[in-house]
Amino acid sequence: MVSIIPSMAKRLLYPILSVLLLMFFASCEEIRNEPTEVSSLEGEWKVDEDSELFKSTEDTYHVNISLSPYDSTMIYISNFYHVGPESEIVGKVEGDRIELPSGQEMTVLESVYTILSGSGNIATDYQSISWSYEIDDGSGMVDHVTATYTRVTN
Repeated sequence: MVSIIPSMAKRLLYPILSVLLLMFFASCEEIRNEPTEVSSLEGEWKVDEDSELFKSTEDTYHVNISLSPYDSTMIYISNFYHVGPESEIVGKVEGDRIELPSGQEMTVLESVYTILSGSGNIATDYQSISWSYEIDDGSGMVDHVTATYTRVTN
């Protein structure tokens, strides 16, 4: 039987097909968001918080975000929910979001505040974080809160 494709063309066909297949699969690769540079979150932030049950006695207050020395995806937030700078909660940074593990407690005097759920969306320029969270102040009533953090210092 006589081959229809000349031998020179056969030798070029396989490398060309291989390159085309590689280009096809490379173009199908999922585009992923750049990982958040967690260190960009460190510093002081001004908080404007809207609460269903309470509103801070001040129009705004400040929190401080610091990095965990043990886990590069974890941050600490002091004065969360305006309970005092001595109280600190943990957030886990995943991409452009911060997740607040539920069940965290903040104790001020004899009051215990428990985070039921919460997350924040980090702006691409790391200058603001939009939050939504639920807190039980120990009374059994759940406070639904939204807040915007705006960077004060790095």
